[in-house]
Amino acid sequence: MNLTGDKPGLACLCLLLWLVVYAMPGHSTQTSERWQPWHQSTLLSITYHKPFDQPLKIRVTGKWPGISAKSVINLLNDTERVPLWVKHVSEVTILSRPAANQTRVLTQFDLPWPLRKRDMVTHACLLQLSKESYVLKIRSDTEYPTEQDVIRIQPVMVQWGLTEQDNAVYIDYQISADIQGEAPQWFTDKVALRNTRASFNALYALLRARPDSMEPWALTPGNTCPFE
Repeated sequence: MNLTGDKPGLACLCLLLWLVVYAMPGHSTQTSERWQPWHQSTLLSITYHKPFDQPLKIRVTGKWPGISAKSVINLLNDTERVPLWVKHVSEVTILSRPAANQTRVLTQFDLPWPLRKRDMVTHACLLQLSKESYVLKIRSDTEYPTEQDVIRIQPVMVQWGLTEQDNAVYIDYQISADIQGEAPQWFTDKVALRNTRASFNALYALLRARPDSMEPWALTPGNTCPFE
């Protein structure tokens, strides 16, 4: 659903949450020795950081040959294809486009029993750091009202780093998001890591099946964001 009449807005708002929707708030730069390895393949390296008495933080890095930063952003923006690589998303609604490099999105999740339905409202901003380097920042937006019997996922802090080099895109993805509610931590940690791996593998497969085209950026890279 698109309330603005524009192109579908950043679906990564929903991806990036369900990938590791069970992680906790507080994205920050951690020293490399504090990130613990969990998965390694030719495409992805998944590590996690578990602060004392806090849930998981997850990081994904990798090199994707033959893929451009624009292809990644455009696929993340394709709300109709979200169910192909993100589980349990029932609807994605564009709320507004504050600027050419920004979008606000409502993402709704129909989670399996015994978890209650959840949603999140996020504000995304795409920055261009250089000719080859981009950063996509996503933060929770607290201004949108919550619905009865639906748990709001917040706070949300996500960052995608995308750098083009040697006919490939290098990714550096980090997320923290509080799912809220009473889900046991041992369960949510396992789900977070497994969903991350499955979602990134599916995302890469879709990118490989849909080579970069002459389509314009779905979200125009800019040089300012309204948040850090």
